Amino acid sequence: MNQLSSQQTLKEKAYQFIRKSIVDGVWSGGTFLSENSLCEQLGMSKTPIRSALDRLEMMGLVKLFPNQGAVVSEVSLKRILEIYELRLALETYAVRSLTGKLDATFFIRMDENIDLQARSIEHNDIPEYVRLDRQFHEMIIAGLDNEEYAGVMMRMQDQFLLAVRTTFIKNRQRLGGSIEEHRKIRTALAGTDSERTERLMTEHLEFVKRIML
Repeated sequence: MNQLSSQQTLKEKAYQFIRKSIVDGVWSGGTFLSENSLCEQLGMSKTPIRSALDRLEMMGLVKLFPNQGAVVSEVSLKRILEIYELRLALETYAVRSLTGKLDATFFIRMDENIDLQARSIEHNDIPEYVRLDRQFHEMIIAGLDNEEYAGVMMRMQDQFLLAVRTTFIKNRQRLGGSIEEHRKIRTALAGTDSERTERLMTEHLEFVKRIML
């Protein structure tokens, strides 16, 4: 592997490690992440660490302090509700457009995802359920085969999932309700009633809004 490829790999490793730690709640809002500490933890120089922190600041997950490190962002209620409105518009459009138009391969993948969701609930693994929840919703957006929509979804998902994770921690019974709603959305996507699919997605996303308010 050449030096450039090695640097790119280290940058991606640093980014994924820090992002996951934030989204999984290992580092909560307000936590200071020093560059030196991250270098020690990950066994790499400051160059890939700084690149990762730059990228995470663009995603809204940290606030940078040059030559020192970063602070994990507090996701405000206002920001959560703004993201909610964007997701509601994007995902209701997606399910309305895709109902009755998806192939068997899509549903095989979705069923596998829902089976894994059920397993994570059995093990009371909230971070894993949150990851699978993200995958479920991104799978639907990917069905549109539109790179712009997929990019928008990716940029706002991490911040929204911080709220979703908090919702599940506050109300663990919500895990069971969430997966049942996923199953209903999956069934509706395979049918022909696009209005029903849109309604199910709206009701599913509105739960987080009700909890946060």
